[in-house]
Amino acid sequence: MKASKIFNYLIENGWDATLEKYKPHAIKEEPEESPLGKTVGELIQANLKYSSARVQSLQAYIKAFRRIVSGVMELEQKSFVPRKECRLDDWRAQVDSVLLSELTPARIQNWKQTYFREHSKTATAKKKAITTVNSIIRNSKTLFAKKLLPFLTQDLEIPSPLPFADVTMEKPPSSRYHSKIDAKNILKLAHQDLKDQEPESYKMILLALVCGLRVSEIDYLLWDAFDFSTGLLIIEDTEYHQLKSEDSAGEIALSEDMKRIFKNFQKQASGEFVIESKGTLDRSKTTRSYRCRGAIETLKKWLRANGVHAQKPIHELRKEIGSIIASEEGIFASSRYLRHSDIRITSSIYADQKNRVVPSIGNNLLS
Repeated sequence: MKASKIFNYLIENGWDATLEKYKPHAIKEEPEESPLGKTVGELIQANLKYSSARVQSLQAYIKAFRRIVSGVMELEQKSFVPRKECRLDDWRAQVDSVLLSELTPARIQNWKQTYFREHSKTATAKKKAITTVNSIIRNSKTLFAKKLLPFLTQDLEIPSPLPFADVTMEKPPSSRYHSKIDAKNILKLAHQDLKDQEPESYKMILLALVCGLRVSEIDYLLWDAFDFSTGLLIIEDTEYHQLKSEDSAGEIALSEDMKRIFKNFQKQASGEFVIESKGTLDRSKTTRSYRCRGAIETLKKWLRANGVHAQKPIHELRKEIGSIIASEEGIFASSRYLRHSDIRITSSIYADQKNRVVPSIGNNLLS
């Protein structure tokens, strides 16, 4: 009788009304749409909102993460258009629309191993691939930094597990610097070839090889950084450039020759920057860029023509002075001069002994 009653009610009123009357607990309410973000683009916006990293660094993290997302989706979805096949804006929009939930640790691990297979045809290529992948993963993971997560969860649905959970970096190849250049000869040739013809590149080579400055530090160096009365070059944050870290600030003692050379250059200066540039300074840019690209490219070309064949020839000069000081004054003096945040950086890269040790036990073997 009960079944007949329900059946007749169903015929007259339909399923929804029947369930509501006879089995209201069986009706599943549709879950409310979460107001929290779910996409790569929304993760980027949350990081721009909450991250305390300097603007240029954060842009580097975002660029690395987008590269991983694109690589993962190219493997997972045939419809995903690679960067080289579309406009930059279209590619970014495509990447930013990807759901964070699609970036599982397994998929990222698959991208990583696929990259190694495609870029490890030779031993040299494999070393480069390891360095590249480690850098991309390290930068990307920063967008999910532990100290940021409590804030990110206010705006985002953070997937669990996190995209990089259990995704490890490979053991990096040795980065020990082995000197292959004659620093004194390089300075002598630069004085002959560049001082009058390419003065901006000449100033750069002195600041890199003698003072150990990074390219970005040279590019934005102000004349105010020189204190000729005390013979010091003071490296610190300015309104135009933020240093790599707080430890990058420091003072570099100048020789009498260096003081005289830069005093003469300052007399000819037309602006506040040590390295002159024909271009205008675009302070709206958030990505890393050089204001003196012309002088930088000129110096790179000159260095390669004079025996400095490293991938980053100007930075090679910084490594060279680090190696010289480590050999002459010790590893701690070198670390202070290069303004490293950790002595381990110096010991792993710059502590090449230019003066080779020959044990005395090997003498007089043929007498």
